[in-house]
Amino acid sequence: MKLCKLDMTIGKICCIGAGYVGGPTCAIIAHNCPSIQVTVVDLSEERIAQWNSDRLPIFEPGLDDIVKGCRGKNLFFSTDVEKEIIEADLIFICVNTPTKNYGVGKGRAADLKYIESAARMIATVSTKSKIVVEKSTVPVKAAESIANILKANVKPGVKYQVRGKS
Repeated sequence: MKLCKLDMTIGKICCIGAGYVGGPTCAIIAHNCPSIQVTVVDLSEERIAQWNSDRLPIFEPGLDDIVKGCRGKNLFFSTDVEKEIIEADLIFICVNTPTKNYGVGKGRAADLKYIESAARMIATVSTKSKIVVEKSTVPVKAAESIANILKANVKPGVKYQVRGKS
């Protein structure tokens, strides 16, 4: 599989990770791009419930008004990760990157297990081509790790364009 530039129209965005990066980033995208459906997904039911409530899990000036203005229109929060990955044209990976507590780099390097897990899920469930954007706080060239996982799990007719820090 060759990772390539895809010529496609973006109608649906999925953001994996409803934390400090994913939630606000996608709220702003939904606010500025009302014709695009944006869904933030997370495995934490509690976190998604907070995004769907009147009390957001994080504070950023003006974020409440933006979320309330878009939520239910073109901004959604869900725990149905696989469904949203399948339907998305563009996927942001915005997951936690704690410091490694094992192996090479222990205590000094970012642990990419959540990013790699998200990439494996994308590769496993995708049935159409996707643009994948690494948006987590990670070391330079982490997008290569995502690309390698997608290459190793390629399906016929599915292509990926991967973007991140290089």
